[in-house]
Amino acid sequence: MFDFAFNSFKEALYMNGHGIYVWSVVSIVFISLISCFISFNIKIKKIKRKINELN
Repeated sequence: MFDFAFNSFKEALYMNGHGIYVWSVVSIVFISLISCFISFNIKIKKIKRKINELN
């Protein structure tokens, strides 16, 4: 049913020598998404506080 490209976890990490590039890009994207999520949550909380202060 499933045809995996790698036979082991070590091969999946190494990716024929390209693993360092692939996993570094994946980590950069993941960190960027998390930081955007956190910063937007902080901005939303600040805006909610300002709205509550006005009422």
